[in-house]
Amino acid sequence: MADLHHHEPKKENKPSNSNFRQQRLVAWQPIMSPPHVVACLMVVAVCFLPVGVVILMANNDALNVEFRYDTVRQCSLSSNDGLATYDPGNGEPVQRQGCRTVVNFTVSEKMAAPVYMYYKLTNFYQNHRRFAKSRSVSQLAGNDPGKSSMSDCDPLLDPGAATSQTGTPVTVDGQTTTYGAMKYSPCGLVAWSLFNDTFGLVKYTNNGFTAQVICNGSRFDKATAAPLPGAGNCTKKGITWESDADKFKTPEFGNTIWTANRAHYGLAPTPTADDFVRNGWYAGEALHEVPVVTDEDLQVWMRTAALPTFRKLYRVINVDLEPGDYAMVIDEFFPVDSFGGSKSFALSTLSWLGGKNTFLAVAYIVVGAVSFVLGAVFFVVYKANGDRMQAAIDSLSELQ
Repeated sequence: MADLHHHEPKKENKPSNSNFRQQRLVAWQPIMSPPHVVACLMVVAVCFLPVGVVILMANNDALNVEFRYDTVRQCSLSSNDGLATYDPGNGEPVQRQGCRTVVNFTVSEKMAAPVYMYYKLTNFYQNHRRFAKSRSVSQLAGNDPGKSSMSDCDPLLDPGAATSQTGTPVTVDGQTTTYGAMKYSPCGLVAWSLFNDTFGLVKYTNNGFTAQVICNGSRFDKATAAPLPGAGNCTKKGITWESDADKFKTPEFGNTIWTANRAHYGLAPTPTADDFVRNGWYAGEALHEVPVVTDEDLQVWMRTAALPTFRKLYRVINVDLEPGDYAMVIDEFFPVDSFGGSKSFALSTLSWLGGKNTFLAVAYIVVGAVSFVLGAVFFVVYKANGDRMQAAIDSLSELQ
């Protein structure tokens, strides 16, 4: 006989019978009548137009000069000045890299210190997933993680992997191993692609017969950012975010760690006869230096840009740039032909709102102007045709 007193089991996960859990909260939905729409559009116009004008006025206080320079010399491996050379000494030709490019320009208005020096690249997609991930955060923090946890760095983890030289034997401090048994520090494509052009700003004086060095960006210690003799009136310390600087520590050293030239870290060179390991060059890429982990230029570079056209801070000039003739002396090593990009440098000052941002000012003004025009049009149409919603309600009332 069936159990007439059968009860369903209690549901333990049943939500409580509250207005919030059962979605019975009081709701209000505005009825968008013509007066409401006009009022909303006018409020947007009143808010956005003044803000846009203020930003535009602030832009006038932020000065900016920018010049493209990659087309001046069109520097390449086959056509260069040989600023850096390497003689393999085995009958192979001497390798040469680097061009010295001089860009003359005029500053028409006084640029008050501090003046920020930037480099700019176009068509370089730092935000590509494989590029942005190609690093080891643990290694950059000064640890020595195992290769199994550093796969994102491939093929710039094992020396020689990118140039098919992993089997090349090398003796380090009396121990013989191979390129492939070592690992780069820092590893990955981001570090490998570090922008390595250098900039020096000079001001012509005495009608162009003499030149005063304002900033020589290459005269700074890579590990500490301390100025060296001849640096001029500019600084490198502090160009990176403070939070980023805390993430980069002096790396571990050992016979299987392929780092930058250890002299940059205040140590004796790596005890080996291999030119690439001793000089801190990438395997098979003579003169291409492995970056110094604590180098602030590397830290700035490794904060990947969101867009393919970007500027990155290079140095901060601590003296006013008076109106006059100047020259930027550039030692070019960074190629852009392979990705169809361009290189520029820029000198900028800041306003109370930050750097020059014409797009933001135009965007605010356009949104405010469009809102004002639409609000005015809707108001005229509403006045010309009356309140159709109210007329419809009145018609229904008469029918009833």
